[in-house]
Amino acid sequence: MANRLAIIGGALVTPQTVIENGIVLCEDGKIRFAGPADEAAPEPGSQIIDAQGKVIMPGFIDTHFHGSCGDDVMANGSEGIRRISRALLKFGTTGYLASTVAARHEMLLRSIEDTIAAETKDKGSPETAEILGLHIEGPYINLKFKGAQPEWGIRDPDLDECRELLTAAAGRIKVMTLAPELPGGLELIRLLTSEGVVASVGHSDADYDTALAAIDAGATRATHLFNAMSGVHHRKPGLAAACLNEPDIRAELICDGIHVNPRMTQLAWRAKGREGLTLITDSTAAQGIGDGTYVLGDFQIEVRGPVATLMDGVTIAGSILTMNMAVRNAMEFTGMKITDAAYTASLLPAQSCGVADRKGSIEAGKDADIAILNQDFSVSHTIRAGVVAYQNVEA
Repeated sequence: MANRLAIIGGALVTPQTVIENGIVLCEDGKIRFAGPADEAAPEPGSQIIDAQGKVIMPGFIDTHFHGSCGDDVMANGSEGIRRISRALLKFGTTGYLASTVAARHEMLLRSIEDTIAAETKDKGSPETAEILGLHIEGPYINLKFKGAQPEWGIRDPDLDECRELLTAAAGRIKVMTLAPELPGGLELIRLLTSEGVVASVGHSDADYDTALAAIDAGATRATHLFNAMSGVHHRKPGLAAACLNEPDIRAELICDGIHVNPRMTQLAWRAKGREGLTLITDSTAAQGIGDGTYVLGDFQIEVRGPVATLMDGVTIAGSILTMNMAVRNAMEFTGMKITDAAYTASLLPAQSCGVADRKGSIEAGKDADIAILNQDFSVSHTIRAGVVAYQNVEA
């Protein structure tokens, strides 16, 4: 017997427009129909969700993410990653890249192993956000812009070492962050590109010309635009200037109002548009919990209010941002339409992960991964593979 779900009413967000009175029909984990409510009706026996007064968006995909609800991708083994996958559903996130920080080679290999183990155990489960691969943030980054990355884990590019990581991950590394100005940086970009991995420039002191060389070598992404990179200067334009100005770079953006001032977020939006910006959280284990002391890789971090720092109280160390709030903030800071916000939080990330053929938008034939939001962008329901995986009983 088919498993059917119908979401009725509400503002249905498609890649092109908003259908004010929409309906989404899901069957056996796939979207069968998405459009105006007067053009389709639920099959008998369907589970019905009344979305009147709510917003129906594609499930969010977070491509730069370190932890949530007390667990860190690198600190709590495969079971910690599995707990993360369940926790993310409450924020409307239905898919993500498990992201590492700079570390010793054996530690990165272990993190890859843990991620594969978690992915294997939960494969096909609608009760978890889907692990879509890995984002290796470092270790080949510049010490000058290490941010909250551990100094002992940072080193110059090692192509043989990188090949070991790629082999161990067996196609699961989707993005790698690196500093192109380091010795061997451009060669590393070429290696990654040849293996189908998105080369992302970041934690870098690259000047504009080096950024152009990186793009020529195959780099197509920038890690958390403005943060931990050479900046925008009228006589000495750095990596941030290149990321804003060069159309071949798609830039991540942490839209929490802390990592990037809202006015600079607006500048980024005007420069890049919806094809050039990807919303991320760069979240830590503190996501969804609040004040306290947590881990980020091998570091202790402290969270007070909306800010996460190293124990020095100064160095920003990831965030507590969630994807539903990143969408809300992006719209508030830039004035972008909700269709654009959905595009940058779901469809572009799906492209980076190589899954845009089945995820990232509410369209017939795609996976039924859907976030139903209240007017304040809190999550009412999260649908994973056509199943209600999370419901806010207070909503």
